[in-house]
Amino acid sequence: MTTRWIMLSALIGGLLYGGHAVADTVAAFTLPSGVAVRVVEAPFRVSRKSECRINGRRVPFGAGSPLPKTYVKSITVSFQGRSYALDASCMYDAWGGRPLEVPGVVRYFGGKCFDAQNCQFRGLFSDASKSFVAEWHIVNGIPIRSVLTGSNDIVHLVDASGSAAQRGR
Repeated sequence: MTTRWIMLSALIGGLLYGGHAVADTVAAFTLPSGVAVRVVEAPFRVSRKSECRINGRRVPFGAGSPLPKTYVKSITVSFQGRSYALDASCMYDAWGGRPLEVPGVVRYFGGKCFDAQNCQFRGLFSDASKSFVAEWHIVNGIPIRSVLTGSNDIVHLVDASGSAAQRGR
């Protein structure tokens, strides 16, 4: 009965988008370091609260830029029985159906935990027009996003030679 209720709630609560039934998409994988990662994207709906700032600059939607199709609803990492919700605000059209990595070319998400309460992660994401990088640290069990940037210098640094995300396996 509980499983039916959860499925029915998800169906009713998250399906209507522009008159079409659309559900959240989930990418789940385990990093070589043993950390389980779950990225959930949901359909983007325009609202007055859809303003976002990256590096202090407002991210424009509409004026010459296409509206996002999805937003990252959540990113959760789990290690040694602990789970942490990483800040996924202001991340649009970020994951899609991509794999964790293209062997020998790039790994899009990497990181590790030093113990159950101290970790670091970095991801290379891409919307339809531009790539961006996010970095998180978990210190004494508190997750903090330290970087969210579309700066070409940082994106190319992370993307160079197979991805800096691989350094933190």
